[in-house]
Amino acid sequence: MGTNTEQAINDPISSYIPRGQNVLQQIFKDHFDDFINQYDEKYAAAYGNYRIDRITEVVEEFLKCGDYKMGVARVKCQNPGCEHDYFVPLSCLGFYLCPSCHQKRTLLFGEQIAHDVLLQLPHRHFVFAIPKYLRPYFLHNRTLFSDISCLIFNLIQEYYNEVTGKQIVTGLILSHQTFGDFARPNPHWHGLLLEGGFDDNRNFVYLPIASTKQMEELFRRKVIWHFEKNKLLNTDFALNLLSWKNSGFSIDNSVRIYGSDLDTG
Repeated sequence: MGTNTEQAINDPISSYIPRGQNVLQQIFKDHFDDFINQYDEKYAAAYGNYRIDRITEVVEEFLKCGDYKMGVARVKCQNPGCEHDYFVPLSCLGFYLCPSCHQKRTLLFGEQIAHDVLLQLPHRHFVFAIPKYLRPYFLHNRTLFSDISCLIFNLIQEYYNEVTGKQIVTGLILSHQTFGDFARPNPHWHGLLLEGGFDDNRNFVYLPIASTKQMEELFRRKVIWHFEKNKLLNTDFALNLLSWKNSGFSIDNSVRIYGSDLDTG
């Protein structure tokens, strides 16, 4: 234990000793400026066109996270006779980059979804994956993520309508992920899907999807058609892709969530 720390323990009136930056913050402080200055030249071709200005804003907030000099909040016990209080530094509240804030926001978001958004009805967790030969396009065209997200929802909506022979209103929470194992580029989509939907009379129609084989083929055709329509693939290559026996497209829906699984207590 260092001399300053021992002094702080023995002398409660001693000056505050800041905790200092963590290792990740120190890495960004030392190297981030060099990274963004060289990004276009060294990294853009391999990793794609990212919004460096937005990333810079997040990094700047992250570097201030937990720094008492950047602001504090006072926490005080309201129990009679206690009134113990202490100060905590302000947080950056950032997703992904800040391990602490990301974990907290993820848990709070999941709790809100479970308690305030999902109905007490059956749901399934879906994962939509695309083959390797299409992944590089997403590095340089970020709007493709939203395009495929809309495509997935429309696919499921049309699928339900076709199965029931009538208009069904369903619900889907969908988010895209840009990477996979070892942070390698691997665009894919995670979704929480209501297993069924509501008809015009507001009756719930239960539509469990046991097999995704037909949906997977429809997903493949719609994605390839989208790329061909937007001139990202030529027609001959698009037709060639449709002839592949092992397409590389996949849909997993092995995780099921029953209505009774949601803790609303």
